[in-house]
Amino acid sequence: MDDTLRDTRLRFGSPAGRTLIRMCASAVLFALAACGKADRSPTGSGASNDLLIVGYDREPDTMNRYATHILEDIESCVVEGLVTNDEHMRIVPVLAAEIPTIENKGVVMRPDGGMDVIWKLRPGVRWHDGTPHTSADVKFTVDAINKGDWKPESVDGFDRITSVDTPDSLTAVVHYKELYAPYQLQFVRGTLPKHILEGRDLNTANDYNRAPLGTGPYRVKEWKTGEYVLLEAVPSYWRTGAPPKIRRLLFRFLTNTTTRINLLKSGEVHMVALVPWDQVRELTPISTVRLNKVVGNGYEHVTLNQRNFPAFADLRVRQALAHAVDRPLLVKTILDGQVEVVNGPIQPLNPAYEPNVKRYDYDTTLSNRLLDEAGWKRGAGGMRAKDGKPLAFTLITQSGFAIRENVSQSLQQAFRAIGVDMQIRLMDGTSISSVWFKGDFDAMLHWWQMGADPELTLFFAHDRTPPAGRNINYVNDTTLSQLLYASDRTVDSEKRRALLRGAQRRIAELAPEIVLYNTAKVDAIPATLKGFTGNPTNAGPFWNVHAWEIVPR
Repeated sequence: MDDTLRDTRLRFGSPAGRTLIRMCASAVLFALAACGKADRSPTGSGASNDLLIVGYDREPDTMNRYATHILEDIESCVVEGLVTNDEHMRIVPVLAAEIPTIENKGVVMRPDGGMDVIWKLRPGVRWHDGTPHTSADVKFTVDAINKGDWKPESVDGFDRITSVDTPDSLTAVVHYKELYAPYQLQFVRGTLPKHILEGRDLNTANDYNRAPLGTGPYRVKEWKTGEYVLLEAVPSYWRTGAPPKIRRLLFRFLTNTTTRINLLKSGEVHMVALVPWDQVRELTPISTVRLNKVVGNGYEHVTLNQRNFPAFADLRVRQALAHAVDRPLLVKTILDGQVEVVNGPIQPLNPAYEPNVKRYDYDTTLSNRLLDEAGWKRGAGGMRAKDGKPLAFTLITQSGFAIRENVSQSLQQAFRAIGVDMQIRLMDGTSISSVWFKGDFDAMLHWWQMGADPELTLFFAHDRTPPAGRNINYVNDTTLSQLLYASDRTVDSEKRRALLRGAQRRIAELAPEIVLYNTAKVDAIPATLKGFTGNPTNAGPFWNVHAWEIVPR
């Protein structure tokens, strides 16, 4: 169903009306709760070490980090990885005692062309139920992904592991069948607790998937579907032996960007991660809010699904669409100049960035010529068709995200000007994730937030379509795949970067997606929040939540 033209008149007997009533009731309850705690809060009804309320843009599809299709902000407060990406885009150990390298003998190249990675675990770490975290959990995680019927979000990297040995409780030796350069982020999503999940079907383990057992500073207290997830501090966090300073984190699901910002201004929400760029100027004067801005290691783009919409398999069509978009104008107007136009998936802050790629500047004359050459001729009304089929497709994007809705409308007008009919379908942030995973769409406006390692294989290799990866363009190019897999099998940093630069040039030539702009990350936090740094990578702003504290001015 196409919900582009939506009836905005709310009838209280309608589903939309009932949703509005629930939202209003929820807001009243939260306000009452805040008032009830005002005398105990050092900052009144605002943020305190008792409660920090986060306005979050969507409800999780699952709390299982390996199964979710969206960013893992909430989950990462509960389930820690062996490593994470810090605010400087460095890979740093968490549950691991150190990062394995060739230099510290944590990586061994085998004569048969494979490699062994030796993960030394941090001693004294326990799951929230008191059970020690051990190498058996590492092995169980790999086996659950590779040997069972469980369908995680991606198996990239894991499908190159042949086995895991556990010579002792704090050592896991991971055997790869081939060299795999991005190995350091293999367990960034953590491990699965063997002692509670062994022998179970992880697809139906809803107790874990809604309230996972972790080692992190927080655990799930309550998940009220459609409204919020409440996290509470663990009594003895392994880093300090004490609970984190902030006792409770409340993530309210507020899918509409305007609603999130209004509740932030009124004090009903204390923090908003990833502030919409068009709202930054409005929030800047507010003294109780601090805007933390970092250049994001991600990019906004239009995915063109060649499998679902065959016309996208023609390079000329993809290039014509790319040339039809006035990207600088989008950035200047809709995005208030808060981001920069970029031309590929690896961003300038990454050492592997390649600036000399084919660019798709605004040129509708070229767009029209490319479509003519591809056989798409204008008919009555100026719209194009070929062999009796119109050049018409549907773009999906996240509802309630005002910028994306506005950009979608601008794209629609730009494509119509060259004779292409694009309809818009708005979907909530949770539902859209399962749709892209299935590949059940023509085009999608969204972003990829990338990790510190510049791996591109996951997104562009021909055999990394879901669930093996995230190639939802369904691009299939032998030259590109060869470059990507060669980069994965090259451990030498400079040689690998050279291969990745070649891959970026090839991606630009193929134009599998319409690259728009980078994802500058602006987080609105309480002015009294200390310890917050933000993070340019997909680790997200909650990567060091254990170090946060409200310090009244």
